[in-house]
Amino acid sequence: MSSDVSIDLSDDSSRSGALVVVCFPGPGFVANIVAHHMIESLDLEMVGSIRHPSLPQACIVKNGLSMPTVRIYSGEPVCNHESCDSVLVVVSEVQIPTDLILPLSERFVEWSMSKKAGAMLVLDSYSKTIESGHTIDDDDDSNETVKGAASTERALTSLSDLGIDRMEQGAIGGLTGVILNEASRRGFDAMALLAECSGPMQGMGPDARTAARVLGRLDELLPAIKLDSEPLLEEARRIEGEI
Repeated sequence: MSSDVSIDLSDDSSRSGALVVVCFPGPGFVANIVAHHMIESLDLEMVGSIRHPSLPQACIVKNGLSMPTVRIYSGEPVCNHESCDSVLVVVSEVQIPTDLILPLSERFVEWSMSKKAGAMLVLDSYSKTIESGHTIDDDDDSNETVKGAASTERALTSLSDLGIDRMEQGAIGGLTGVILNEASRRGFDAMALLAECSGPMQGMGPDARTAARVLGRLDELLPAIKLDSEPLLEEARRIEGEI
């Protein structure tokens, strides 16, 4: 089933020690905003794409040039997780069809292990006002909650070392939840960050403020570089001022 998912790279070299950061659309487009900020800030290079007949048949156009809807970017900032010394960012501009979630998740984990990646980090978001497929144990008064979950004890320790509150109970749906399941089944280190949308639109529109909060957590995970969240905060203030 997962063999139908094609991961095409510009070269077939090992990605040994890479942190694979997975960013797919969710409430507030938080993961996508973070991914694009990382790509621009770290000057990451597009090194591949993901194809499957069930993916929406379209392309993304930037500066007049076409690009695949699901892309892979690469760079070499050192991260704060055992066995991790570079970063791969997988970003999608399209929602993944439900029947593709399992084969895509399987393929992500199989591919990461075959390339000897160090760990996987899935960025996701949720809102108390719209359906996101997650049931998060979020009963505090804050609207700036960030919860973490992991596939292994070692990955859970990494989240704890970064000061990220673990999700004590609940359910994680969609690609994020299935990736954690598939990684756990294979003993591969995978982590998930789930951020509560805090903007006035509650996840119904782009939430740059929550993306900036997630970026701050990534700053701790990637100490070799500095991810400046101020441009995202400025964008959040602009959007909020127009509402």
